[in-house]
Amino acid sequence: MSKRIICALMMTAGVAQADTFLGVYVGVNHWQQDMSGHIRSDWSGDAVGVDFSDSANNFYLAFEHAVPFVPNVMVMRSEVQASGLLTLSDVAQFPGQSVDVDSEIDFSHNELTLYYEVLDNWVNWDLGLSFKHFDGGSHFHADSVLDERSGFDDVIPMLYTKAQFELPLTGWSVYGSADALSFDDNDVTDFEIGVHYESKIGLGATVGFRSMNVDLIEVGDLTSDLTVDGFFAGVNFHF
Repeated sequence: MSKRIICALMMTAGVAQADTFLGVYVGVNHWQQDMSGHIRSDWSGDAVGVDFSDSANNFYLAFEHAVPFVPNVMVMRSEVQASGLLTLSDVAQFPGQSVDVDSEIDFSHNELTLYYEVLDNWVNWDLGLSFKHFDGGSHFHADSVLDERSGFDDVIPMLYTKAQFELPLTGWSVYGSADALSFDDNDVTDFEIGVHYESKIGLGATVGFRSMNVDLIEVGDLTSDLTVDGFFAGVNFHF
């Protein structure tokens, strides 16, 4: 991308942000999570199949301003946890036996997003970078004979984009957003689509669908190919 194109995008972003000096957005949603895929455990030697369901609350806070060339800021906390009982056979420590293993998978993370509003009219388009700090991992436990943990404490930078389309004179809009990163054989994606309503006093509600895929090979001491997806609903306020 040439320097002229980059400068043009930054100038466009500065103009798009100039409609209000400061806007504050705060919200919470409840996400019904279905977790499926595989995660590798040293004690099993092979990838362990996962198929769990759970739910959690997510929170976000965003600041948008009219200062040219300075990005807007959004912080978010996503609780991504699931647990259940796995029955495994042919485990190295227990040859010829089936073992019931209590399993906990945690991909909870804090997220910082820095973005520009490239368009701000009936079509809103944001571009930027997000940084996900994962602070979870996996835990497999079977009575007093097995207690295996794999940690995941890393920051992953990702490209971020969001497009929102306002429906005229209604307060309703539809949107889609995505974070994505691919390096070596590792891929992380996080996207959502939804329908949003905002009243004239700034109080609003959102319903939608979110899907996060974490495909990592020996990042920290974790190897995984997991998808967490499901519908969510939330409330928010725009100051």
